[in-house]
Amino acid sequence: MSEFKLPHVEDLRIDATLIRGLQEDFKAIEQEDHNDDQALSDEVTDRKKGDDAEKSARQSADDGLEKRIKKLEDNSATHDEVTEAREFMNDKAERVVLGTDLSTVKRAVEMILKNEGVI
Repeated sequence: MSEFKLPHVEDLRIDATLIRGLQEDFKAIEQEDHNDDQALSDEVTDRKKGDDAEKSARQSADDGLEKRIKKLEDNSATHDEVTEAREFMNDKAERVVLGTDLSTVKRAVEMILKNEGVI
């Protein structure tokens, strides 16, 4: 069979060195498990902090976007409002060209009178 023989296999007596060795081995294993558990716990804590920071950053970005959207909505015009403004400006341009827009004619006359020194 095998040339290598373990002493405790052939001699089933359990002596103090074997017990001490086993105790030390188990303590070492328990310490490794404790260290692994602590490292895992630390990693979970770090990841949670990272997740919280990411969540805060996303929420802040979302809040900023919501403010921008609200501002754009407040400053934007509907299609009907744009159409109405275009029609008003077209009518005003036509009145200016025809000379029937009283406020524009009045301003033009005032400018001419100021330039001539009458006013």
